[in-house]
Amino acid sequence: MGIPETFGSFNVLASNCPALERMAICNTDTVGDSELVFIAAKFTSLKKLCIKNCPISDTGVKSVGEGCPSLVKLKVKRCRGVTKASVCTAFLHNSCDAQLSPSRN
Repeated sequence: MGIPETFGSFNVLASNCPALERMAICNTDTVGDSELVFIAAKFTSLKKLCIKNCPISDTGVKSVGEGCPSLVKLKVKRCRGVTKASVCTAFLHNSCDAQLSPSRN
């Protein structure tokens, strides 16, 4: 589903799909760490999350790791502010398959 990624749209999605299990956020500069904190708080049933080419950092990844206990797969691609160490460390509490692809310069 292609919708503009804003707090408003995430809030509507969370209200209407509280048991959402999969989400992909791609190629947007409107999703950063604060949006990931919101996602972690509202989408606790997420099992798979893909984030590609967004201005996020290790802080956002950590919040997802702490707020989404059901997460089994996390893909982070071309997000310059994210380190492999943060992706791996954020998911030590469960058996999440964390993947980080390098950003292109």
